[in-house]
Amino acid sequence: MSVEVLLNETEMEYALLCAAARIESSKGYSLDTEHLPPDERLRAFTLGATAELAAAKWLKVPNFRLTIDTYKTEPDIWPNWEVKHTVFDTGHLIIQQNDRDTDRAILVTGLNPFVIRGWLPINYCKDSLYLKTTSRNTAYWVPQNELVQVG
Repeated sequence: MSVEVLLNETEMEYALLCAAARIESSKGYSLDTEHLPPDERLRAFTLGATAELAAAKWLKVPNFRLTIDTYKTEPDIWPNWEVKHTVFDTGHLIIQQNDRDTDRAILVTGLNPFVIRGWLPINYCKDSLYLKTTSRNTAYWVPQNELVQVG
């Protein structure tokens, strides 16, 4: 089961502003998106921010504020939620080696409305069963049917 979350225009604009600020603050960092052209990079950062807003809305986090320059030093949503997004409805929860083992990862798919697909503790995801190497990197790809269901 999954849950749809619709963001309003103000929330979408807020995510766009935060995405632009994140791009500016990321200069000098080695990120997965640095190879992208500027318009695609803005899109990727915006989708990440909107997914975080959608997850926080689903979790009913009061007064949630997006962070700008925390990257992997803090969770996306306090106290320990890492938000992962893909536009693909059937996409996997993809965990990187540098994701914190103490966090829980939540998978958000699609575009507005966003869909909360489920979650798992990150340390559980880092299992050789899910390890996959692509042309870009090696990461843990967890299928949706393995996630704790929401809804």
